[in-house]
This record gives sequence, structure tokens and C-alpha cells, in this order.
Amino acid sequence: MSGDVLVIGGGLAGLLAARRHQAAGRRVVLLEAADEVGGAIAAQDLADCPINSGAEAYSISAGAVDALAAELGLEEQIVSPREGLGSRLVSAAGVHRAPAAALLGVPARPLARDVRAVLGWPGALRAALEPLLPARLGSRDGATVAQVIQRRLGRRVLERLVAPVIGGVHSTDPASTEFAAAAPQLATGLREHGSLVRTVRHLRGRSTSSAGTRVHSLAPTMAALPAALREQLLAGGALLRTGTPATSVERTEHTWRVRTAGGEHLETAHLVLACPPDITRDLLAEAAPAISTAIPQAPSARVRLVALLLDAPALDAFPSGTGALVAPGTPGIRAKALTHASAKWEHVARQLHEALPELTAPHLVRLSYGRPGEELPDREGLVDLALADAAAILRTPLTRKHLHDAAVIDWDRAMRQRLPGHRAALTRLTETLAAEPTLELVGSWRSGTGIDAILRAENAPTTSDSAATSPTRKEGNP
Repeated sequence: MSGDVLVIGGGLAGLLAARRHQAAGRRVVLLEAADEVGGAIAAQDLADCPINSGAEAYSISAGAVDALAAELGLEEQIVSPREGLGSRLVSAAGVHRAPAAALLGVPARPLARDVRAVLGWPGALRAALEPLLPARLGSRDGATVAQVIQRRLGRRVLERLVAPVIGGVHSTDPASTEFAAAAPQLATGLREHGSLVRTVRHLRGRSTSSAGTRVHSLAPTMAALPAALREQLLAGGALLRTGTPATSVERTEHTWRVRTAGGEHLETAHLVLACPPDITRDLLAEAAPAISTAIPQAPSARVRLVALLLDAPALDAFPSGTGALVAPGTPGIRAKALTHASAKWEHVARQLHEALPELTAPHLVRLSYGRPGEELPDREGLVDLALADAAAILRTPLTRKHLHDAAVIDWDRAMRQRLPGHRAALTRLTETLAAEPTLELVGSWRSGTGIDAILRAENAPTTSDSAATSPTRKEGNP
């Protein structure tokens, strides 16, 4: 079996790369080690209700994912969050509404009432001084999120606004995450505007919505997206093989030769590796050692999710809006984030009521655990821990008597840490890849976290077909 293009990895980045090559008229073979394509965009049933077991939404800032969904015939399945709820930030200062007009937790208006509620007057006044500071302060290459934010905006902004976002959304530690890699818009804006506050004002304008509401999802779950991509690829003649890990890659004079765990040897003129960076590095160690060593270290953060299906009339008031992000070290709470899915998404609430008419007030709440450097809580007793954390975050008594069903979901490789020097390493990797135009490396470790980031990277000029007219060794795209 062979094809013009062989894609290893059936997550979103791999599916999109396969789609691009198929649209250019090439025969595509895709191998996925798991039993299903989609990677971290996945779903499962909980008490006969479909729920997201991975990514549950996507950013609409660029409009790229909405456009793709429409192209795939999913336009009528696009859903928006319930209006007017907002999200919450939980810290030692208490539970507060997440400030509007913020980016990565950096506020556009540090003296606004919602920011003062979280920071207090001392923290808000310290942040308000940021536009007066020299632009060079905190802007050195390779600086971490913690270094930049604390120097420019102060400790309270770091601990109460930025750390919950970095930990809850990106599963990283601000003290070890490169600022330019985690927040490229802010890093660029700091150079252009000389201030993070002015940058957020420029990017967010007069927006009064919190970041958690600037998203869309798909009904019934986000798994509709990889499913539609899969069907489109199959309809176009692509061959998709799940449960087929690749174990080694060899370089011949004109082709790439891939060996699978089943002992098969597949040859292709153009190879796309849509794998985690450590797997990609190992696969290329002998076939392309210069490229292998150029791949930056991006260790994964293990994440453990707990989905709670509750019968709790008190949650009908949506006490924490769409959910909450929790600052590290918050007393009495171990979870790093909570999503009140049935509050955030009307279609989820509707599905629960339709599937579970015997419940008085069905609600779906999802909590996540796992910060870098922390041990994951044991699966045994985790549901009770999640109930206690949910009760604290939602400020509502929740016990086993409210629990209808629960699921514990582990993700070991989905979230990548962008260590200091990550952006510079990616630049060097891109330069090295230019010598191998028939090899592509794609994935969130290059594009950034999130569905929108992966799609924007796929649509960028470096992955367009302008450089590839046929799958020969001298033609193709990096």
C-alpha cells in the first residue's frame, strides 16, 4: 500500500493536512495509532447523553473554524454560549466575575470595577501604572510569562488573573512558560505599543465580554468536526487506518519508508508527521537527524477530567455563570477549572432534559485537574473530590445524593509546555525543514494551543499548495 502523501497522526492537524493534499489531487493515506481519529476532540456517552470528553469549544477571533464548519456542512450545528452569564475567577480573594476586555488575564482597564474586585485597589493601581513603564521592561527574548507579567503588572495580576488562565486553559506554569510562545499577540503588541495594557485595549476594543464567551461549539459535540473531516477524506478516496501506529521512518533516495507496528512497510513521496514532538523526534532520529534534533522540547502535562451529571435544582440559577478558572494555591480547591456545560450551552441543557426526563434539574459540570509539577489526584475518591470542589466553586451544596452519573477521563499528551526558547527553536526548525520539502511537521506544539490556532497554522502561507504542484521530492511543501 502506498500513496502520494502519507500522514501519520489523525488528530485535527493531521486531518487538515490530509484534506489539503487531497484537495490538490493527491492520493492520501492516513495512519492513526488510536481507534478513532480526532485526537483531543472527542466525545463519549454519559447516562446515554453525548458529552465532550476533550475540547468543548473553539475561539471565534479569526472566524477560521466557523468557515471550516460551514464548508463541511456543519453550519446549522454551530452554537453560541448562553448570553449574559460570563465566567468566574476563583482565588484566595474569593469568587469574582472574570473581568471583561482581558487577554490571557491581562486587563484592558486595570481600574475598572470588575478588575478592582479581584485585585483590590493596591493591585489595580499597580497594574494601572504599566503603560508608564519602559517598553523594554520584561521584553527580553525567552522571558517567561511570570517574569513579564510580574515585572510589568505586578504580583496580584500574575497570581489572580493570569495564572488561572495559564493553568486552566493552557495547563502550563507561568514560571516555566515562554511569554512569546504562550501569548504571541501580547508579545508583538508590547514591542509595537510599548505596553501590555495598551495592546489589550487595541485588540479587544470596547468589548465587554469575557474570553469564555468569545467561542462557539458544535452540537451535539465537537466530535462532529473530525467526523466530518473523516467522511470528506473517505469520500474523496483517501485511505484512513486507525489502530495502526508507525514505529519507524527511513529515508531513501526518492521516498520515505514507514514501518507500522504490524510489520508493514509503506512508501510515500511526501510524508506528514502530525504527532507529538517527542514521537516525531524519535521517528526522525535516523531518517532526518538534523530535523530531529531541531525539534524543541515540549513536555506534556497530564490532565484528568471529571464529568459530573447532577440533579441539582440550585444550579438552575447558574451561580458561577459558564464556569470558573481557579488560581494555583486557592485554599480548599484542588481543581484548576470548572465548566458548567449545561449553563454555558443551551443545547447541552436541552439534551439532558430530553434524555433524562426523570431528573428534576439535570446539570452537566466538568472539572479539570493537573498543573505542571502537581501529582494528579487518584482516580479512587476523585468523584467525591470533584463534588467538593464543584460545591466550593459554585457556592452550592453538592453531595452524592445530587450525583446521577460520573466519568473520569485522562489526557496524557494533549497539552504541551512551551519552555523558554520555544519560539526561537521553532524558527530554527522551520529553517532546517526547508532542506526537506517533502516532509511536513504539524501539530499544536508548532501552531499553539486550540482548534483555531491549528487551523490558522494550516491556512498559513507556509503550508499552502503554492509550493507544491506534484508529490515529487523536489516539489511539495515544508
